[in-house]
Amino acid sequence: MSGLYVHIPFCARRCPYCDFAVHVGAGTGFVADYLNALQDELLAQLRFHRGTIRTIFFGGGTPTMLSSQALAGLLQLVKDNAHVLSDAEISIEANPEDLNETQLASLREVGFNRISMGAQSFDDLALRKLGRRHTHTHIEYSFRACRRAGFSNISLDLMYGLPDQSRASWQETLMRALELEPEHLSCYSLTIEANTPFARRVQEGSLIPLDDGAQADLMQDAVDATQSAGLSRYETSNYARVGHESRHNMNYWRGGDYLAAGCGAHGHQAGHRWWNERDASKYVSRMKADQSAREGEEFLTPLQRLTEIVMLGLRLREGFDLDEVSRRLEVNAYRVLNAGLRDLEAQKMLRLDGSVVCLEPQWASVADAVAAKLVAKL
Repeated sequence: MSGLYVHIPFCARRCPYCDFAVHVGAGTGFVADYLNALQDELLAQLRFHRGTIRTIFFGGGTPTMLSSQALAGLLQLVKDNAHVLSDAEISIEANPEDLNETQLASLREVGFNRISMGAQSFDDLALRKLGRRHTHTHIEYSFRACRRAGFSNISLDLMYGLPDQSRASWQETLMRALELEPEHLSCYSLTIEANTPFARRVQEGSLIPLDDGAQADLMQDAVDATQSAGLSRYETSNYARVGHESRHNMNYWRGGDYLAAGCGAHGHQAGHRWWNERDASKYVSRMKADQSAREGEEFLTPLQRLTEIVMLGLRLREGFDLDEVSRRLEVNAYRVLNAGLRDLEAQKMLRLDGSVVCLEPQWASVADAVAAKLVAKL
């Protein structure tokens, strides 16, 4: 089984922290050209796909900037040309200011069953500093509109470590988000990406990123608040009610296979990874000329795949299974990781439950560093 990622790059404007493959200011003619190119790529991939698709994720960009009819057409194309599970998780990313009840009802009717809303903060001043167009009122209205449209699986994305953000502001954001009773919450620290306005501000000294200790305190606030609200931490930055973990992202984190279409999209099949041209205009031109916009590919060795599974698996509450990984990669994961496992287990950073390796919960804030120790000698 596999997942499918569909990239919709359109945004009303680019946020100052964003390094995603987005396209700002597109007219209706270019949108139509992009959709035609995207449909061609989807058909080309699905034509040769023999497996079952269990998750579909429309990401961006802002997919909900497209009409519900355009989104329905893309989803129907997938269903008509692939074996999609009857209970597949079908997600769409959305910005709070773009949603309305008519649109949401249409999306639910055609098969979308999960909304991932980019709330980021309930502090309007923080939202302005992030370059966001919405306010906390938009979030609350759109969340309730999703419920009225029949969505019973809603995720909110939140960010901490924002410019001049106080701990009290972050705690207030958590409280107001959880009062809405979402099924899922993602809490990410602000990452300063190269060649963004925020990166230039850091270089100038007008923006000072939070130190690791302060970041850890804000992460712990999220852990405490979500636990009190009945959400369980199943990945370092993600919390969910039982049965509402992101199935699409779990496939990524477990090192699974997934198809991908659209500018900047990345796909993976049994160690073969490929990625598309990031620029939306060039993507369209290349699809018209060559029927392919593939920008690059790589074939991972078993040890490279093992490294990725360890790095991602230790972020998961469930960890990773040495027996399963050994079978899948045809490599003896016990032997390869033995020295590091023994050392980190002795330091009480990891625990082994049969063949399953898990991070001890108190080390979750430095999961990536612990994983790096484990794979340092691979």
